[in-house]
Amino acid sequence: MNKPGEGVSPVLTPLQPLQRLIHSVPRTPPRAVPVGALPAATPSPVLWLAIHLPQLALDIITRAHAERRACVLVDGDGVRQRIACVNREAARLGIRPGMAPGAAHALGEVQVLARTPAAEDAALARLCAWAWQFTPVVSVDAPDTLLLEVRGSLALFGGLHGLLSRLRRGLRELGMQGFAFAAAPTPRGATWLARGRQTAAIDSLAALPAALAMLPLDVLCLPVKQLQDLHGIGVHTLGDCWRLPREGLTRRFAPALLQEFDRALGREPDPRSAFTPPACFAERLDLLWEIRQVQMLATGMERLLHELGGNLRAQGTVLRGFTWTLHHRDGERTSHRIALVAPSRDVAHFARLTREYFARRRLTSPVRAIELEAGDFEVQQVPVMEDLFRRGPAAQESEERWPQFLERLQARLGAAALKQIVARSDHRPERAMQTVPIGTPLSGSVTTDSPVHRRRSRPLWLTREPLPLPERNGRPALGGVLTLSPERERVQGGWWEGVDLARDYFVARDSHGTRWWVFRELGGSRGWYLHGLFE
Repeated sequence: MNKPGEGVSPVLTPLQPLQRLIHSVPRTPPRAVPVGALPAATPSPVLWLAIHLPQLALDIITRAHAERRACVLVDGDGVRQRIACVNREAARLGIRPGMAPGAAHALGEVQVLARTPAAEDAALARLCAWAWQFTPVVSVDAPDTLLLEVRGSLALFGGLHGLLSRLRRGLRELGMQGFAFAAAPTPRGATWLARGRQTAAIDSLAALPAALAMLPLDVLCLPVKQLQDLHGIGVHTLGDCWRLPREGLTRRFAPALLQEFDRALGREPDPRSAFTPPACFAERLDLLWEIRQVQMLATGMERLLHELGGNLRAQGTVLRGFTWTLHHRDGERTSHRIALVAPSRDVAHFARLTREYFARRRLTSPVRAIELEAGDFEVQQVPVMEDLFRRGPAAQESEERWPQFLERLQARLGAAALKQIVARSDHRPERAMQTVPIGTPLSGSVTTDSPVHRRRSRPLWLTREPLPLPERNGRPALGGVLTLSPERERVQGGWWEGVDLARDYFVARDSHGTRWWVFRELGGSRGWYLHGLFE
């Protein structure tokens, strides 16, 4: 029986069942192996998708800026300091990983950045929360890889090809410039394939040894000394390792290395700790250079909003508002609360509100960092059909609904510019309703329902103050004697505020048929007054 990596071509070739289920990137035709040359295999019940982010450390620092400058990330100390990662602008100058920072400066203007492992770990955790919208099984393979178990999610996204399209689009929206995907029945196998830039999907354990055999030893992330020892004995790929005697490999190197191989090939279990998303969102984005114009903050703000949207979709929640905090040069912090009329998780709508809100504001001083906070997530309720002529939720997504229109006006004109009328639990007409800013929580004496309105008909329009009416033969007159309805509404109250009010209200009609709301005082002069108009 052949050992792993022997007797088969060391070329990554999907199996025939995999071609019907999962798409992979094109392979080089001259190196392809006929499908019949591989052993028959049964698809694995699990499928791990690895997202390798080789530029994660650089992307999390530069993603806040739309203006692209040449940036490099350095690793090491002193004279041993070397460039570990470069962005596209730096690559165009001819700067390559492995150069000394001094050599990079000689090629052009470049910004040198240092690695921050704590920030990279935090970024991976945030990406896990974002990726939770695609599958509930998400894990981290430090320092630069995410693992998603996606077998049960493929049908939701139209197969692996559709899922990868969604992931690519989402990662670009988050500001990730470099990433690679690979899928395999084991998490470690998928990680190694992604790190080796072998973008493909392996659907069965039987095909996994051939797929991994040609990968370089760099995908193992071994210590430098151990990697040099393996290269010294002519071992450069995983297949070369597997051809060595297991006992000798264990004695010369470490048993942990063989355990890594066995886990990657599915011979030993490889348990992964599941990620649980946080109940609130708080993320800060530090800027590489100071921003003096509020419009220049749009890119970083949109990146944070896309991250927030992924968290909301992952947990099936919505929110009623979010808060932007700008950190200025002098240490000053300014907070800006954007409230929503109706709970939502529409990232495009959040971005519109943010643009409208900040379009009428100027920065008091340069900004060094931006922060987005959102809490009190609410479980999304089943959407209710509000209009008989709407075609359904799919049609509503492309429309600006009434609450979204109000929120956009609020963001442009200010929170106090738009008012709504609410009823209060008070029988006195001038106190029975009031105006409050739209989105104000209704509490205390404010209510959306009044028992008075259900018993008696009251007009929508009231005069600012009751207007005295002349009296003719004991009846009020307004361009002529008014005809009173036989029913009356008696209102008494206000004694607790020092104003004892006692009135009898009538619906009155004039000669033109217009309906007025009038009352007669029950005390004092017992005069008639006009207090409202019916439409």
